[in-house]
Amino acid sequence: MLLDNSEVETIAVQLVHVDGSKMTAKTENNRVIEIQPGEGEKRDKSFWQSMKDIAKAKIWLPVTKGTHRLLQYDWLSATPVV
Repeated sequence: MLLDNSEVETIAVQLVHVDGSKMTAKTENNRVIEIQPGEGEKRDKSFWQSMKDIAKAKIWLPVTKGTHRLLQYDWLSATPVV
């Protein structure tokens, strides 16, 4: 599940490997971590294609520091801008 909580401590990562069931990323300190997809994302083909595209573009993503889960919004906004 993508998390939506402005109180969560985050880190920035770049995806380095994405396959159909898991993602590996590197932190700003070059530490390698595994990103934990939620149950909904595990079956979502468009999610995995988006993650592959993000990895190819080398875009930095926010993840939670402790559990390594993707955030629903970037680390600067608490809610989506409509």
